[in-house]
Amino acid sequence: QTMEVWSVTNTDDGKIVKGAGTFDMNAHPLWQLFYNGWKQKDEFLYYYLADDDKKAYYNIIANAPGYAVQAIPEQPNQSFQCYYFGEGSIWTFSLHPYSEAENLVLKKFTAVFSLTFRRYQDLQKAEAQAKEALIEASLERVRSKTMAMHNSMDVGETVATMFAEFVHLGISTNRCGILIFNDEYIAEVWTAKPTAEAKAALIIGKLNLDVHRLLSAAYAAWRAKETFYQYNLLDEDLLNYYIAINNSKFYPTQFDLSSLPPTEFHSDFFFADGAVFSFTQEPIAEESLKIIKRFAGVFGQTYRRYLDLQKAEALAREAKIEASLERVRSKAMAMYNSQDLADTIGVFYKELQSFSITPRRCGVGLLNKENKEGELFTWNTTEQGESLELVGKMKMEGHTILENVYSHWLTQTEYHPVLRGNEIKEYYQVIRPMMAFPDYQHNEVQYGYFFFFNEGGVYAWSENEMNENELQIYRRFTSVLSLTYKRYKDLQQAEANAREAKVEAALERVRSRTLAMQSSNELAETAAEVFKQLIGLGIEPNRLYIGIIKGEMGDMEMWATDEDGTQVGTKFMFNKNENASVKKLHDGWEAKEKSVIVDMEGKELEDYFHYLKEVMHIPFKGGLTQKRRVQSVAYFSKGFIGMASPDGQGNETIQLLERFAAVFNLTFTRFNDLKMAEAHAIQAEEDLIKLQTEKKRAEDALTELKSTQTQLVQSEKMASLGELTAGIAHEIQNPLNFVNNFSEVSKELLDEMREAIEKGNTEDAKEIMNDVIQNLEKINHHGKRADGIVKGMLQHSRSSSGVKEPTDINALCDEYLRLTYHGLRAKDSRNPADKSLSAGQAGFNATMKTDFDASLEKINIIPQDVGRVILNLLTNAFYVVDEKKKSGVSNYEPTVSVSTKKIGDKVLISVKDNGNGIPQKVLNKIFQPFFTTKPTGQGTGLGLSLSYDIVRAHGGEIKVETKIDQGTTFIIQLPA
Repeated sequence: QTMEVWSVTNTDDGKIVKGAGTFDMNAHPLWQLFYNGWKQKDEFLYYYLADDDKKAYYNIIANAPGYAVQAIPEQPNQSFQCYYFGEGSIWTFSLHPYSEAENLVLKKFTAVFSLTFRRYQDLQKAEAQAKEALIEASLERVRSKTMAMHNSMDVGETVATMFAEFVHLGISTNRCGILIFNDEYIAEVWTAKPTAEAKAALIIGKLNLDVHRLLSAAYAAWRAKETFYQYNLLDEDLLNYYIAINNSKFYPTQFDLSSLPPTEFHSDFFFADGAVFSFTQEPIAEESLKIIKRFAGVFGQTYRRYLDLQKAEALAREAKIEASLERVRSKAMAMYNSQDLADTIGVFYKELQSFSITPRRCGVGLLNKENKEGELFTWNTTEQGESLELVGKMKMEGHTILENVYSHWLTQTEYHPVLRGNEIKEYYQVIRPMMAFPDYQHNEVQYGYFFFFNEGGVYAWSENEMNENELQIYRRFTSVLSLTYKRYKDLQQAEANAREAKVEAALERVRSRTLAMQSSNELAETAAEVFKQLIGLGIEPNRLYIGIIKGEMGDMEMWATDEDGTQVGTKFMFNKNENASVKKLHDGWEAKEKSVIVDMEGKELEDYFHYLKEVMHIPFKGGLTQKRRVQSVAYFSKGFIGMASPDGQGNETIQLLERFAAVFNLTFTRFNDLKMAEAHAIQAEEDLIKLQTEKKRAEDALTELKSTQTQLVQSEKMASLGELTAGIAHEIQNPLNFVNNFSEVSKELLDEMREAIEKGNTEDAKEIMNDVIQNLEKINHHGKRADGIVKGMLQHSRSSSGVKEPTDINALCDEYLRLTYHGLRAKDSRNPADKSLSAGQAGFNATMKTDFDASLEKINIIPQDVGRVILNLLTNAFYVVDEKKKSGVSNYEPTVSVSTKKIGDKVLISVKDNGNGIPQKVLNKIFQPFFTTKPTGQGTGLGLSLSYDIVRAHGGEIKVETKIDQGTTFIIQLPA
């Protein structure tokens, strides 16, 4: 029951008023009749308004919503005439009813207006269709822009197109944009602006929704899934809103608070992820509201397309990042040596550029906790271009940035410093003395970014602040470069091991050449081997040399290569007093320095070259053209190894020289040993001549003694004298045999010594020489000990079969005990029965005791040899008890005991005496050859030595137990 009304008031201007109202057709009889007549398709209706009925009618008219009517004055009674057509009627109010003729005219006009209204409706429909087509075309342009988006950045062009279509459709706003809501109570605000490429760039700001009620209420309406929301900003509320917007950190636009309108209407048209918003001076017309709602629906599709593109771009970006990381990984794994690290960092920088990340400088720093030092590889971008280099090492101190970098590395947390204005100059003033950095003082601001791994970190300095995507890329590259550094360290270690192995092999070749030296004349050849190995290790000198210090006068014997460091030249003699630079070399040796460097330029270099060429006549191939010459020298005990080059050498080369100097010290020791051995060889030849002369003299004496013996034997009258002579001859024969034997042995030893010297075995030569000297001493002193030697040699020269046979040890011991005792008694010239002698002077006598193991079976021994051992031990035992008796000890009874016993698989033979015992200082020597405590002429010192050897030859042992003043026990232990 809605009625659209056109009316003409009876006014001077004849104004036409168009209005629409909603009427309750039952509110007044006029409307009831009017509506029913139209529905019944009547042609005419007449109604008379008068009095209260008239007043009621105009009250209804005045209060009809949406119906525009002027103030209604007091009306007279009126006649209402209505003439129907299909869609409505023409009606009039008049003071008097119309005549028939007037009604006929109005009916005709009604028929004509029916056509007019149909034409009006057709035009309305056509206009609506045109309007719809225009709106749909605008929406289609937005859809087309949406579908034409190739990447998420194209959404700015779509947003700009939508706003342009608003203008095209006659929708007027102060400004409009897009709100994107999320669950974090923060909204993105999208606007667009033209760019230099005639496109529109999307501008995204962020607003916290609690800064103003307008935003929080809009968010609540969106959450409630409403389609439209409007907020009226007035006066102070409007000012507060724009103040809050200006204070928002991440909103890109600042508003002029002095030119704000008194009021603004904020309207939101919601879609799934946000809203299209507008600010207008007046409420938006209904038709515009419908249009913007439709655009909001279309932009919902745009936003979903934008999200899809973002997701696709994120996947593509992830694939690109992973590919870049893989290229860096591949480059790292392809590193053949540690020098390739710079190339790997270069790949890292190039991959950053592929993401349009172009810092002013970036690189990798390797940090050290021990010395708080950093080693930097950096990629610089300057006006001259880009360059990759190992900048060097620097202490992480002296500036807040450096100290903070070090402390953040220790905690493995990112560090993002910012330098502005003069801070930049101050920073580079600190680091430029340590490292070669370009001048950045002209920059207004520099943003620093440091990302860390265990051994160091990735760093970048940029004139623009990085976004989160760029930071994430750096973080991921940091993890890859951590692996790169591990690879770098592995290669460094492998190279160091290989280098050490190569150096050690070179040193070993020098050692081998040293040990192969046969004479002292080969020192120069060994020096040449040192030069060869040094050059083989990559040293590139002008000249290598070795100096030997000669005495205290400053003389130095020098071997040197030629000027290209290859062939060894002749030997030269330098003197420290002849040149200042040479003196520096000598002074370093005197000061016991490990190494020194003599850097010569100018006058000093000219004087040095003049000394070498004019005084020492050392040839040059162009060295005189040098402007600088650096002598690097490492010392050993008697001199130095050095190298000359136009530039200084690194620590690695100096350390290498020091190691070769230490090895050459062994070479020089070998040289001195050879010289000493050669001198000893000459002395040994002289001693051999003397020995041969003494041998001839002894042989002549033997011949003369044999002749004398023959004459004495043939003389019947001198029988006893002949017996004595025979005994003497027999005694002398043995020392002469001793002389012959030791002479022959000495000659053989000298031959062996000559061979050892020729082979370079100086230690063997020294030992042989000592043996020869001992032999000569024995021969010289032999005559004084002839009697003892005869006795010893008689005992030990008895022949034996050398074959072991079963022997009764008890019987053997008993036999030798009796023979020894009676033989000594018979030999003693003292008469035991002579009463004139004191107890200590009486003849030899002793008590013998035996304790033989009756269960002992025969054992396999050489009876002559074991018997000789028992004889020797018994003889010594009887000797010591007799000596103790002679000393006059009161109540002393000399006693010698022999016992046997089987323990397990061993047979023990013990010879015990109760003599004075053996002192500790003598005990350690008793088994040494020729050691004896008997007076000269009474012992040779061979008895115990030979006894020891015989027992060991039988697989047994001989031990001794002794106590001072109580006696000694010798125990022979033989296998059963």
